[in-house]
Amino acid sequence: MRIFIKAFIVIILFQSSAFTQIKTDSIDKKQLKNIIIAESVLYTAGMVGLGFLWYKDSNSQSFKFFNDNQQWLQMDKVGHVYTSYHLADLNYQLLKTSGMDPNKAMLYGSIGATIMMLPIEIFDGFSASYGASWGDALANTVGAFLPYQQFLFDQNYIYPKFSFSQSSYSRLRPNTLGNNYIEQLIKDYNGQTYWLSTDLNIFSPNNKFPPWLQFSMGYSGNEMVYGTPKDNLSNGYKANRQWLLSLDLNLSKIEVEQQWLKIILKVINTVKIPFPAVEWDGKAVVLHPLYF
Repeated sequence: MRIFIKAFIVIILFQSSAFTQIKTDSIDKKQLKNIIIAESVLYTAGMVGLGFLWYKDSNSQSFKFFNDNQQWLQMDKVGHVYTSYHLADLNYQLLKTSGMDPNKAMLYGSIGATIMMLPIEIFDGFSASYGASWGDALANTVGAFLPYQQFLFDQNYIYPKFSFSQSSYSRLRPNTLGNNYIEQLIKDYNGQTYWLSTDLNIFSPNNKFPPWLQFSMGYSGNEMVYGTPKDNLSNGYKANRQWLLSLDLNLSKIEVEQQWLKIILKVINTVKIPFPAVEWDGKAVVLHPLYF
């Protein structure tokens, strides 16, 4: 645990130093400083919580890499893309409020998100239960720079979202898949679904659809009691991918005047709104009257 703390402190200092090196000719320096402090506090709390939930039962080892790219139907990789995307977007939005040029805010926001995800790989590398993953690192980078699409296309055509429902598989391996709802939310990939939402008006040149109505494609998996296909099969389980189509709402397009309400809507907008969905699991089409 000591090496985890040391590595985490180095990352915090490096990130803070990187932000303070930004040229601040037209930037509100006081506000930028407050942003860095507030983000560091929240980030520290989040990492401490993650360490408690994820690594509390894991022994330490010498740092090593581990190729986990074939595990959990790559659900963990999609989760890394989702998390780093929203970290980068949050950094971008906050840096813009300090008066920073949007292009620079996006660049520093993406770099900052990549750095903020790095301790997870360091912790994994020193954990006997895991190992640092180059696949995770790549997913972090892809997610962190995915928000750049708004500068290429003038809007975010691809917006990652998340939904979760408790599965029946967590009780089979609670130490791995979670003992309670909070742990399962993070660990049980059977209950997680990741979505890519986009405006319906991409299909309508005349913008006939409401700007807040979206089309969403989802990805999930089932029967993932063990990480690898081999371990699953040897224990009587056959993991399978699930692909979904559904509608969604872009809450950030709802016009409100109160700043606090805008923030709440933006936070909620990272979660997929429950709607009917069509699922393809590789064998049959399943209609869900309401899917979350």
